[in-house]
Amino acid sequence: MNRVIAGNFLLAAMGAFLTVSQPANAAYVMPQMGGGQVGMMGAPMKHADITFDGTNLAVHVDDTVGTPVLRPLTPPDEFDPAQPWSVLSGKAYNFQLAWNPGGFITLPSGTGIWVERLFATPGLETYLRPPMWTSGATWTPILAADGARWQWSGSMQHNAYAMLNPTLSSYETSYRVYLGEETTGTPLLGYGSADVTWKWSATPVPEPIGASLLLVSGMLILRRQR
Repeated sequence: MNRVIAGNFLLAAMGAFLTVSQPANAAYVMPQMGGGQVGMMGAPMKHADITFDGTNLAVHVDDTVGTPVLRPLTPPDEFDPAQPWSVLSGKAYNFQLAWNPGGFITLPSGTGIWVERLFATPGLETYLRPPMWTSGATWTPILAADGARWQWSGSMQHNAYAMLNPTLSSYETSYRVYLGEETTGTPLLGYGSADVTWKWSATPVPEPIGASLLLVSGMLILRRQR
């Protein structure tokens, strides 16, 4: 009798593992600054202030705010698949960090401030996050590879960072901020650039046990019980 009970319990457990269920009472939510459903009160803005003295660019990252956290949504909350921010669905994300002017910036004619990606933890994604109220706006992937460039607008910009199923407790990306030709981004000689590294923490997601491995293990246990 005990063997039968154990076998039935194991089969029920495997069935529950293999059955894909939909969360009850799912609700569409808006993405929040701290990832998941953590808003500004729990995850304030963290600025990377850019300054230019006429010759050199500098970047100062606010150290009064702690390390941002990449957080996924907690079920049953989910993003509306019809909205542009649905690119974050199923991912741990955050957009606390922001490029920000550290004062009035006057640039030479025909130039712009550019951001070049030097390195990023594999799998870490960056999205150009438009204001929520912008009609028809899209969350465009940017800085997707080392050497990729993006022109900063000169105003506060909170790009979104996301990671699908994070397996590490720490993620980072490094940038070079430089003065470049306004349309091509070609670096201009005679001006100093600045390097900066942004970091996030995350809760690693355990790697799932393969369904086939679970079934094989269950069969072996049943065979031994018999």
